[in-house]
Amino acid sequence: MTRCLFSVLLLQLVHFCSLSVSAEEQLPDGEELARSIRDALPTEDTILDATMEVTLRDRSRIKTSMKIQAKRLGQGQCLMTYETKPEKGVGHHWSVLRTVDKRNEYVIGEQAKRVAKLADLHSGLAKSSFTLADFGLEFLHWPNQRTIKKQRRKSRACHVLESTRPSADGGGYLRVLSWVDIKSGGILAAEFFLAKGKAKRRFSVKGLTKKDGQWLVDEMEMVHLEQRSRSRLRFHLK
Repeated sequence: MTRCLFSVLLLQLVHFCSLSVSAEEQLPDGEELARSIRDALPTEDTILDATMEVTLRDRSRIKTSMKIQAKRLGQGQCLMTYETKPEKGVGHHWSVLRTVDKRNEYVIGEQAKRVAKLADLHSGLAKSSFTLADFGLEFLHWPNQRTIKKQRRKSRACHVLESTRPSADGGGYLRVLSWVDIKSGGILAAEFFLAKGKAKRRFSVKGLTKKDGQWLVDEMEMVHLEQRSRSRLRFHLK
């Protein structure tokens, strides 16, 4: 799965970057591992059509069309935009300005856009369990990053990265476990915790398509265990 398209939590639309640490070597430093993922920017501008499908506890479903765009603004900087296209009403706009070695900047809105507040980072897009903080991989910016073990996930050798923070200002989670594919450097799965108890949400890459010799993510899922809802984001790859 070399040079896969990394859309995880990800939704960053960048190619997987290979890590220098092999499966047989010692565990990589957690800070370095987190940095290698969050600072990987798209190599070219990209526009994708997508569909968000949410299955609620009562089995009812909500489908929303989306457009996702990655635009390079210069060396070490990229603007990610996520826009919903509902059949009726006004769509929502989210954007994440990603800059190497800096914190993300977020903008949200409908017709009028504004800088996102802390509480906005934990709202779901298109009534899903995917949040703005997920799209910005905010947990990789937390103060504590630790690689805790090697473990297979989806038949792949992975490093398990533990991201923690002492408090959740504005809401959100305190601990995230990520399964990072050793060969490609991409996140294959993640679990989100409010504390050290049971996971509240689970993310996983669900579908891959091979195109021009590259594996591309075409579907990902976020399950909200407490609400018993399932959100699937499908990319319409041409």
